[in-house]
Amino acid sequence: MGAERDRAMALLAKAQEGVSRLLPAGLVVNDAHTHLGLDEDGMTLAVDDAIAAMDEWGVSRALVFPLHEADRAPAYRAPNDRVLAWAAASEGRLVPLARLDLADEPIEEARRCLALGARGIKLHPRAQRFDVDDRRLEPVFALAEEHRLPVLIHAGRGMPPIGEHLARVSERHPGAILILAHAAIVDQARIATLVAGMPNVFFDTSTWGAADLLGLFARVPPEQVLWATDVPYGHHASSIAVLAAVLHQLGADEATTRHAFGGGFEGILEARLPTLSSPLGEPALTVGYDRLRVYSYLSGAIPLLWLRQLDVVGFCGLASGACVNGEQGMAEIGALIEAAGDLWAATDPGAERREILPVFRLFQLAMVACLCPDAGRVLLCD
Repeated sequence: MGAERDRAMALLAKAQEGVSRLLPAGLVVNDAHTHLGLDEDGMTLAVDDAIAAMDEWGVSRALVFPLHEADRAPAYRAPNDRVLAWAAASEGRLVPLARLDLADEPIEEARRCLALGARGIKLHPRAQRFDVDDRRLEPVFALAEEHRLPVLIHAGRGMPPIGEHLARVSERHPGAILILAHAAIVDQARIATLVAGMPNVFFDTSTWGAADLLGLFARVPPEQVLWATDVPYGHHASSIAVLAAVLHQLGADEATTRHAFGGGFEGILEARLPTLSSPLGEPALTVGYDRLRVYSYLSGAIPLLWLRQLDVVGFCGLASGACVNGEQGMAEIGALIEAAGDLWAATDPGAERREILPVFRLFQLAMVACLCPDAGRVLLCD
């Protein structure tokens, strides 16, 4: 597996050089979505590893909160205390949010954590099994409004539509700053339609790929968008690359890019809401059929990868074949896919997640280059 991994890492390093060409010099990068601890699903991120990764990828600060920890009862107190202690020792690098369980004294826990240094609140309706319109949330949002606090809300997979509920919350509590995680993919079109132009509502970019972000920027002002990783589930490098490519493809100016990657984060911590402009994108996308074919094949491959299965369908071969059309940039996309397929085939299905992560990152780069061809050429071509 050594040769396959070396080839994959060389291509990732080359793409990272391309990312630097998409970003302005001296960019301040802040992460709006970082987990710490040990989740019941086995995912883990230790504080030293989190800081090391931030240093590696040039991340200045991060909003941090506990994973779905086994010792979360009562009231998420023990996981919150660990995160608060780690943040206190980080010299301002880690900005702690208190994670709440609505079934167990949420307001009391929120007030306790705020007194100990928490700077906001994390709510996870799917993991804690509550609805966004749950009456027990009203005092939580009222507390956030009283102190002008950010409330980060899971809005990704595994939930029912929540657009109307979130819009009503933002209207009732304009002083509460809502951050909708994962680009609100659970109900993006409806949510964006209802809250576009509300300066107290933001969307973080911790989602699967360029299509979600292109759709988001077509619907909401760019000032409502915050860069985020979702580590340890996401990765700094690919998260930076996807947002940088989308902003470049859409012709974002330097000020917009700086706001998305870090300025909006700082404004939220200072309870300073942005002046909003118009959405950047268009409601439709024009790309070649072969690029769509590659994107669809890789979309089919990724679930197999997540489930630690081999490419039994042959998605990599189909995607590679679609790249052989002579269009500028497609050969470089094909090289990513071939390297990813070789590494995937050489990796033991029972290997740890970190062993297969480079395959996923190569797929992400190929997919963003398919939908953002101008940015893809900067990313991948010499």
